[in-house]
Amino acid sequence: MKTITLVIAWTWIAVPLTWGVYQSVQKSMPLFNGQLEPAELRSR
Repeated sequence: MKTITLVIAWTWIAVPLTWGVYQSVQKSMPLFNGQLEPAELRSR
């Protein structure tokens, strides 16, 4: 029973954390690829 609880607890933390990291990487990619113009950077 402890193993199941541990797996559920880690899943409860890992899924939102993974989603947040994924979203952060997706939103920061234009900054590192140089696709945004300086005016676009100021407006964000």
